[in-house]
Amino acid sequence: MSPRPAQPAAETEAKKAAIIAATLDQIVDRGPTAVRMSDVAKAVGMSVGTVQYYFGSRDALLAAAFSAHSDAVLKDIADMANNNGKNTGEGTETGSPRSRLHAAFTAVHEVGNHGQRSRIWIELVTAARTHTSLQDCVDSVFAGWRSLFSRIIGDGIRTGDFTLYGLTVTEVVDTFIAIIDGFDLAAVAGQGPEPTTMARILGATADGLLSGGSPGAAATHSGPHNPVRSQPGPPHSLAIVSTSSPNSRAVSSDTVARVARSASR
Repeated sequence: MSPRPAQPAAETEAKKAAIIAATLDQIVDRGPTAVRMSDVAKAVGMSVGTVQYYFGSRDALLAAAFSAHSDAVLKDIADMANNNGKNTGEGTETGSPRSRLHAAFTAVHEVGNHGQRSRIWIELVTAARTHTSLQDCVDSVFAGWRSLFSRIIGDGIRTGDFTLYGLTVTEVVDTFIAIIDGFDLAAVAGQGPEPTTMARILGATADGLLSGGSPGAAATHSGPHNPVRSQPGPPHSLAIVSTSSPNSRAVSSDTVARVARSASR
């Protein structure tokens, strides 16, 4: 088989992007197990051979599509968090840690189509249980969320904007992620709350778990995954929304119990 003639890099990337977009549409409409390279090729007006040339196999195509989607979503949410709700694409950080955290919560429903994103995420987690090649993509999503929230919380502890009460940074982050997962599952089931309600619930949870402290609180923070617990309880009550998730991002029952105990003090 003779090699394909070289083409401009921009044209190559445009074709690959079109194939990935068509693959994601197929995932949303039919689920990943029903995606066929011939259907993707037909959707983009290319031959099956062209799709195979760029991605090799069906499994590689699915992995590339899930990975590209997750990376783009996390980048856009991080950009909005770092720029107080404005997706500038510059990656710089502006505003206080609290405003950045609330901007990230708002971005959860504002980046792309939340219903479609939720469907893709649930499909990815489900598919990764039987297709180990997709587990790396799931792990990278976990890591992306945890890195974003841990960085913002760590900055807030250092500046005195945040004080931990009863939970570690990791447990607070996992609580946020579990709530977001619950919203994703509810959206797929057609039972999700209004977008502004999602952001309000997340914001209220953060304000309860990360009440403002003094600059001296920074002394108890040893890193973005600080294992040290600071103050024994919050100065005001906190209502925790109980959510469930089909994947391992959900916090453990022990963590939820600690949140409940913290809220009752």
